[in-house]
Amino acid sequence: MLKKIVALLAALMLCLSMVSFAAAEDVPNLAGTYYSYGYDVGFFIDYFFHFYDEVPGVGKVFYAGFALNQITYNGTYDVIAEERDYACWPDRETVAAAAEGAEIPAGKAPYTVVFYDFDGKELDRCGLDAEGRLYVDMKTIAGIGGENAIYILDTDPENSKFAADYKNEQALSILELVNPEDDTATLTLKVNGKYDDLIVMYVEGTYAMNEDQTVITLTPDSESDEGATVTKKEDGSWTYVSKSGEEVALTKVVGLEMSYALKGEIPVPGMEGTNADFICALYNDGSARLYADFMGNQMDVDKGTYEIDMTTYSFNIHFEGAGDITTEGFGADMVLNYKREGVELFGDIEQTLKFVTE
Repeated sequence: MLKKIVALLAALMLCLSMVSFAAAEDVPNLAGTYYSYGYDVGFFIDYFFHFYDEVPGVGKVFYAGFALNQITYNGTYDVIAEERDYACWPDRETVAAAAEGAEIPAGKAPYTVVFYDFDGKELDRCGLDAEGRLYVDMKTIAGIGGENAIYILDTDPENSKFAADYKNEQALSILELVNPEDDTATLTLKVNGKYDDLIVMYVEGTYAMNEDQTVITLTPDSESDEGATVTKKEDGSWTYVSKSGEEVALTKVVGLEMSYALKGEIPVPGMEGTNADFICALYNDGSARLYADFMGNQMDVDKGTYEIDMTTYSFNIHFEGAGDITTEGFGADMVLNYKREGVELFGDIEQTLKFVTE
């Protein structure tokens, strides 16, 4: 009798594992796909998701580029066999034709895509079906003008009307290492599984990590280039060893830190009466970034470099778009008067930003 019970339990466990495996196999595989949405506003504006194959040691990586890659998100994702309610317009024409105050069309998708940051924290969720539709009605991962919309699977990305912006995807770096004796000798790992290696010579390729991300294997795209293995040591430094045995000590590149900021407001494109924060960030490496921030969605407006004039205690900012601008006033009364014509999405800009003292 005991043998029969054990046999029945084993059979039941096998059945359950087969059901679980089948369910996992039935979930759509998003690896290598683009889901897109766009419309014409005098020029074509687009929004898209790019889902990558799994990067060992990182996970299944996604990139979201909204409003011509002005708003971007990176992280990891998973697809689960769980239904999800959605509220999405099928296209821009339906939005325009709808009566004011009309309800957004609703439905239920058979699958759910769960988005995470690189620390594993859940960011948001949206619906997915097996017919090539992604129901993007998220709040955290959102782009102005591309919200509550159905993004369609792009079956021919290379020849797509979205192709130019696919190529302009801003692949985020997840790790940057440098030779402390030569700051031009760097190794950069990107979220899309690619790397740029300038430690000895310039090499591009793909990388893999072990689970605890302490060993990185570099495989070059070209057979004529040399691969390498990079190992993290207990003190936090790294050792780079090429296939031919050349060894180089590396350290992690410290990220940028904001040293100063000036802040104002700017109208949100396409949303009359709504303003976004308008921020000029001045970083510890001497770089400057001017951007709009609306509910966590950031859109770059200008960038450049800066220095402090110690005689007047003002900032001389050298913008690539607006040219040289010097702040006016002192301390808490300091302001930046930014003026520039024909900025993409924003048009003509003339705004005053105040020095942030907190």
